[in-house]
Amino acid sequence: MKFANQLFGYGFYKSTIPVLAPLLVSLSLVCAGCVSNHTLKEDTAKHDFLEKRKMLIEKYSEKDNVFSTLHGQIDSNDLESSDYWRWRIDQYMYGQYPEYQVIYDSFRQGRTFNQIYGLSSENLGPKTPLPDNMPALPHGYFTENLPGNPHRGWHTVVGDTVYITYQGHLTDPYIASYNLNTHQWHGPNRAAKSTLSKGDRKIDSHGRPIIELDSNGHLHIVYGGHGGEREDGLNPLSIDTPHAGGRMLHVMSEKPYDISSFVYVNDISPFASYTKSYKMGNGDIYLFTRAGTHKSPWVYYKMKNGQQHFEDPVIITWPTPQQDTPINVDTFYINPVAISDTEIAISFLWHECNFNEVHNKTNYGRVNAYFMKLDTESGNFYNAQNEVLSLPITLKQANAKTLAFDSTRREETPFNTKPIILKGGTPAVAYEALTDDFREWRMTAFKNGKWIHSLPIPETVNRTLRDSNDVEIVNLEILDNSNESPMALVVYKDSNGKTIFAEAESDNGRDWHVTKKHLKLENVRIQMEAVKNRLGDTVAVVLNLKKGASQRLYLWHEGTFRTPLID
Repeated sequence: MKFANQLFGYGFYKSTIPVLAPLLVSLSLVCAGCVSNHTLKEDTAKHDFLEKRKMLIEKYSEKDNVFSTLHGQIDSNDLESSDYWRWRIDQYMYGQYPEYQVIYDSFRQGRTFNQIYGLSSENLGPKTPLPDNMPALPHGYFTENLPGNPHRGWHTVVGDTVYITYQGHLTDPYIASYNLNTHQWHGPNRAAKSTLSKGDRKIDSHGRPIIELDSNGHLHIVYGGHGGEREDGLNPLSIDTPHAGGRMLHVMSEKPYDISSFVYVNDISPFASYTKSYKMGNGDIYLFTRAGTHKSPWVYYKMKNGQQHFEDPVIITWPTPQQDTPINVDTFYINPVAISDTEIAISFLWHECNFNEVHNKTNYGRVNAYFMKLDTESGNFYNAQNEVLSLPITLKQANAKTLAFDSTRREETPFNTKPIILKGGTPAVAYEALTDDFREWRMTAFKNGKWIHSLPIPETVNRTLRDSNDVEIVNLEILDNSNESPMALVVYKDSNGKTIFAEAESDNGRDWHVTKKHLKLENVRIQMEAVKNRLGDTVAVVLNLKKGASQRLYLWHEGTFRTPLID
């Protein structure tokens, strides 16, 4: 096949062909013989590798048209194009056909990325400079000014202590602890270093950390991933090359319950992106992540109770190039949520992406909504009908077994999803419906053996909040629902467009009225995350306040913001 013979372009050889003529003039015959033998071995190794690679491409191409499609992207006028697409073909074959992994790894040994592929350095910048005059935020925060989009960080509650980790300066993971009884803080401290956003690289928020506590009291933080670095080699769990930078890393506290020092644990793929984790009732910890960049499977890692390392990953989904248009790839975005001590519900959406890295700005290639759940006792995945699912899940199987909302023939598209279990155990999926005219959360629920979509989110129907007049609730977290007049924390906008964080009460759990305002700010975004104990009670909240380039995290507890007095 023609493209199988055009495997290595000029870029591969330009960095490896030695200019030996001047050297041989001055070297002795013995040294010249050593150089000649080394060059001969090098050429032989390359030739053997190229022949094996060619044979595999020809073999797989009989039924797989992705190879010819990727080769067809080469621009003959671009010296680097051949090397770039050779790299993409290598990664596709490495992840899709494990037979190639031994061949490639043997050849790669002792060679750097640039010795194999003659590509220029990645351009992952520029970093946006901060303005000279930063917008002011109210006091009471517990972090420095934060870059990117750290959300509300990630936390775990252990007894009376809240451990909070977040993406801080230059996207490194930071950690702080707060005691709910003594109100004493420790930290924040930098727990480790990330490869994201260093040098001229722009700020990248994909490396947001998670934190969990193992059964021996050691804290675990996983962070920093957005596809890995080129020097990490090829990804055995993906058909996609790294193109964003950022190595997923795992660190563990040296001492139990101590945040002062962490050590690295080498058990997570450096290519992984995104993090979400849960500790189950038996002490096992589940970490969900995508195994690489867009065209990669979603996996979970499990750390068994009593252990301090994650086991090998379990592949949940697998990306599939489209048969008729193989430049396009069908994959997913998943969102797991623990719904009991033994079950994790997972909502997900279909993400259509492509090898050209062209992103759809209309619906961002996000289509449909799906539902399944993991029984952590048996290790089986089930759909809403309680049928056991075979792994890995492809788009064909997802559409046949787990489809909860088909958006392909509707105006609205689900931008995000979240699994919900309604009263009585009814499976449901909340989805953020997106159109040209609106963006709002809706729900699809499995009732009477079928999925019903475009439903309102439970407990939001006819819910009102009154300040001086009725206002729209952005977020509401119930603090105490044990008496006749439950209390809650609310984020809302008043009639003048100002964002307010306040306390509220209700006589019926539906009609709320503001009792005390803590923040009233103009041109400020407020995100709120509940801090819950093991019983599921909200004991505090973490807020993210952002105004322009200014952004900080706050901890509200027992009527006030708690701060470690950060300058």
